[in-house]
Amino acid sequence: MNHQLSIRLKGTFGKGELAVFRDQVGLTPRGRIDDDWDEEFGRRDLRPEEAGKVELSLWRYADDDWMLSLRCEGAPLPAAEVEELRRTVLDAAGRAGLTATVRNLS
Repeated sequence: MNHQLSIRLKGTFGKGELAVFRDQVGLTPRGRIDDDWDEEFGRRDLRPEEAGKVELSLWRYADDDWMLSLRCEGAPLPAAEVEELRRTVLDAAGRAGLTATVRNLS
């Protein structure tokens, strides 16, 4: 899969804040915040495999270090859709009190 967008998030989620963030971004919950070995904390499929899978996922690297990644197989998402996702994530991150660094990869 090719990376189309990465957003690094710095800050700490509480249990309730993580759930709200995932709801705002449309991520299906994964992982348990209390388990220090869990790494993936949410996923959203934006396009099915047969059409060239596109996936948005949230990963934790440390208690205050998170990465939201948009990956695709085949054709990337149109720029307008990527921009809409970026704005949604940045808005949700701001509401959760996180600092975000965006990296457009396409």
